[in-house]
Amino acid sequence: MCSACHARRDWLLINQGRDVWVCCRCSNQWLEPEINRADFDAFIAIPDRTTFPSVEQGLAALGFDGAFAGTYLE
Repeated sequence: MCSACHARRDWLLINQGRDVWVCCRCSNQWLEPEINRADFDAFIAIPDRTTFPSVEQGLAALGFDGAFAGTYLE
């Protein structure tokens, strides 16, 4: 659960090296130590292999920069 807005779903997972970070629509981010890189690779598919020049640009492009805070996408 997001500590900032208490959302329980609709998160973005970001892997950086060996760490996996969770980003909420309200733009709160936290390190998730219970998800390792192997788990991430096994469960996450990137169908179009889109990459962004920076994490910040990716967050904005995907709507995780706070613009959709409080919104759940179905």
